[in-house]
Amino acid sequence: MAPDQVVFTPALNQTFVIAEKATTFALYASTFNPIQLQALIDEHQNSDFTRIDLGTIGTSPVQNFRAIIPISKPNTEIKVVGNGVQYGKITLAKASTKGNDQEFLTEIILPVDEEFRSERIEWLDINDWKGWAWYRSRDTWIEARFTPLLNLDSFLATHNLLLQPNNSTQDPRSILAVFPASTKEAFVTLSAARDGEPPGVYARVRRVKNGSPIQVYVVGKLKVRKGTTNAISEAVEIARVKYGYSARAPFVVENKETPFDRLGFCTWSSIGENIPLTYDLMENLVKLLNRDKVPIGTFLIDDGWQDIRYGHNGAPRSRGLWSFATWSGMKSSLADNVALIKENLPTVKDIGVWMTLAGYWNSISPYSPLARNYEMRMYPLERNNVLGMEWPEHGFDGQQSASLVDLELRAYCLPPPHRAYEFWRDYFQSVVDAGITFVKVDNQAYNSFLKAVEGGEEFVTMWNSMTRAADEIFGENRVIHCMAHYERTFNGDIGMGEATKGRKIVIRNTDDFGLPRRNVHRDHIHYNLYNGILLSQQCLLLDADMFMTNDQWPEYHAVLRAFFNGPIFVADKPGVGDFKVHSKLTARSPGDEIAYRTIRTKNVIRPLHRNVWEATLDAGQGPSIRAGTYFPECESASIVLWNARSDGCDNSIDIIFEGDIIDALEHENKSIESPWKGVVWASNAAQATAVSVNSVSADACFQILASKPILSISVAPKSYEVLTVAPYHNLGPTKISVLGLIDKYAGLAALQCVKIQGTSLEVESKYDGVLGFILAREPSSIYVTVDGSIVEPRSLRLTDGSVLVKVDLTNATSVEGKSTWMVSVSVSA
Repeated sequence: MAPDQVVFTPALNQTFVIAEKATTFALYASTFNPIQLQALIDEHQNSDFTRIDLGTIGTSPVQNFRAIIPISKPNTEIKVVGNGVQYGKITLAKASTKGNDQEFLTEIILPVDEEFRSERIEWLDINDWKGWAWYRSRDTWIEARFTPLLNLDSFLATHNLLLQPNNSTQDPRSILAVFPASTKEAFVTLSAARDGEPPGVYARVRRVKNGSPIQVYVVGKLKVRKGTTNAISEAVEIARVKYGYSARAPFVVENKETPFDRLGFCTWSSIGENIPLTYDLMENLVKLLNRDKVPIGTFLIDDGWQDIRYGHNGAPRSRGLWSFATWSGMKSSLADNVALIKENLPTVKDIGVWMTLAGYWNSISPYSPLARNYEMRMYPLERNNVLGMEWPEHGFDGQQSASLVDLELRAYCLPPPHRAYEFWRDYFQSVVDAGITFVKVDNQAYNSFLKAVEGGEEFVTMWNSMTRAADEIFGENRVIHCMAHYERTFNGDIGMGEATKGRKIVIRNTDDFGLPRRNVHRDHIHYNLYNGILLSQQCLLLDADMFMTNDQWPEYHAVLRAFFNGPIFVADKPGVGDFKVHSKLTARSPGDEIAYRTIRTKNVIRPLHRNVWEATLDAGQGPSIRAGTYFPECESASIVLWNARSDGCDNSIDIIFEGDIIDALEHENKSIESPWKGVVWASNAAQATAVSVNSVSADACFQILASKPILSISVAPKSYEVLTVAPYHNLGPTKISVLGLIDKYAGLAALQCVKIQGTSLEVESKYDGVLGFILAREPSSIYVTVDGSIVEPRSLRLTDGSVLVKVDLTNATSVEGKSTWMVSVSVSA
């Protein structure tokens, strides 16, 4: 059997750190076919792999094997062989677990006359660490890549580091977060040594405001316990304190409904990328959406509506904004299109339009009426502001990009700082007068190429003026900030909440969905989750981008959006869509029969602790991307698995351990009670597994893998699985678990309260759908009411002897004044 058809846990061909007092080590092998394996210990001792019985989930049953390996010295080498094939080796290294949390700080001061400074981070030894570096690998996007710190890129700007020990001299539980904290006066990033500098990690600081000396910080937080989940948030807190913000960020999320709480539709991929919009195209689209009864609450008119001109900003194909009106070929005003949408789509409450921070892709035409009216100035662009980027063959708009041609010879035409607010106020007022209620402001980070300090000041002023005007004209939090990955948002005063006075704003979390790149779909999941590790700790709501429900791995993408806290937009081709996907994302709430809301989590899903460090993107069979989120209202959790194997060719295979369950259930340093008893429900497989979990530490990979294996699971290529982890409640003669709405991706997000009241279990649901319960054994009778009215549940005996009970709320009527449906369940022996 080929080595890539057997999945080892932990993976082979690495040095794996184990506890100092460990006397044995368990190595697991999982495969679809029988196999005989041996572990050769230091060339002179053998340990056979023996079959273990685990509950398996998936269409292809997994066979699991385990070798128990004795450990008697600090370092042990294990070779794995079977049927004449050497599968690889693993070296076990013991390490002490006596580390302490630490804080680190580098302060950098830019004197009055200095525009740029580099300073070595003395407390960061490049030999000690490996992990994730968030690189600005393209002009407007930052993405995480795994690297030893020795190999950190010298020129790509690094915006964050999350590191684990590279050797056994440190506590193996240690996690180090390094956060370069920018302000609106100076941008700071990291890189490796360049231009003959001694080896190390360097802070690169750029002044973007003239005047007095400027002080910035690079902070580090070393965590020994729960570092993967807490190190970054605590590093951000240290930076906030140094800048005089509050330690515990009082971030505010708007309580009233926003355009981003309902299912959105976007014209970009639907009508066609780079196709100018016309009234006829819009009419065809909305009439087909009406015919198909797509439950849209928010509509976004994307790129293609604006009045632009070509060739005015330094290149023949550059495009600049000419006026605030629609382009002549649209043959209609913006107000006409708003009326068209509202007439055909009665569920739509909000309509938005797309634009960029510079007005259009290549700013404003210098010959336009706008340039005269607002005293526009030319601001040169400078590539050296952001070094080392992998400039794409094609630009961000899918065409050969004028913005990347002779960059040093080009300039942006923009309103000067004293006219910037007036420009944005007038622009936004013109679209509000047409019936627009929110905007998507794109290509923001590209403005960091504005040359010198003067360009930096213009960039900062344009963003500040835009957000001020938007808040005044539309109301707060009515902007989607897109292509905005740069110092201020990703690791600066915007991300930390100072620029917005602690109000969370919506930001696109990654590059576009469905780009023509190899492995783009699994990479989209990966980048969203890893950017979410950092951005979810800041003053931001995360938008995972539009997707299609009828093409390009629809449910694979849909489930990610259900577990993020930002807007959800679909972009299906006219007349084509999958109602099944729509229905798993949306539901009605009591008292709101027309506008369906999206069912999504409050907290962004995060990679499980040990999964952060696993090779989930490799070729062949191997582990899934696994991420979890906790729901305090019902003391339950969801674990989502995405098969991310290279090129979508192979099944993923995983073993879930007790430590993974605890990792998903623990939150805010609150430990679960031991033993924890409950159910793991696999949504796609419709399979329940009863589990009893003893309290084990989930601080480090070796501690999780030393806990008891619970079940194994295989996920088909291009697919996913959602595991609901729900506790048992004692209900009369049996135990019961609440699964949430089992016909939704994030069904636990529907629950507002779960409690035992006398002899009944009471559940409040904010949305309609099919509410699921697992009973440990079948009772003689089940009695269910919804808001006091008796309903007949449906029951199904599962293969393990438990019973799935379904309560259908899809036709439930609302009780006036109530915002939830109250479901009561009681049983008798």
